[in-house]
Amino acid sequence: MRTLFVWDSHGEPDRETIDQAGEDLGADDDVRSYARHMAEGTWETRASIDGWIDRLAPQWPVRRQPGVDRNLLRLAVWELTNTATPPKVVIDEAIEMAKQYSTESSGSFVNGVLDTLVREFHQLIAGPVGASGAAASGPLVIDRTEDPTETIAETEAEELPAEVTKRDAEIEDTLASD
Repeated sequence: MRTLFVWDSHGEPDRETIDQAGEDLGADDDVRSYARHMAEGTWETRASIDGWIDRLAPQWPVRRQPGVDRNLLRLAVWELTNTATPPKVVIDEAIEMAKQYSTESSGSFVNGVLDTLVREFHQLIAGPVGASGAAASGPLVIDRTEDPTETIAETEAEELPAEVTKRDAEIEDTLASD
């Protein structure tokens, strides 16, 4: 996220930023390599991602969002559409980072956008393209590494660590009471 924030601020990517971020965090080569892959993938597809976000949150278009929110959303959307990471994990991490690094209302905003996006993405991969009207803002580049017919519900059914499952249940209880 930090790398994307810097690239976004400068308007272009540079390898030095991502290398420095990995060194600052004391990450090993595998972690740095995967972080680079995520940042580059997110950066390369940001126009498609931004179009999707703009459509889902027209009152807060990407250009008006705080830089942290904008790049957290971009990274989360890329991860949701390009990895096998369970959606609940991606959303939870994005919310926590928004609360920690952005404005007071950023956690709720990020949660709302990503929740809507996950439901829409599920419809896209489960049904014919365009059936939900989701592709109206243009195609999103989707390079899923797992079976594209796998549904989000199947992904969520995978066994998660107990602390993640417990935290998800607490979040769902909180959201249900709101």
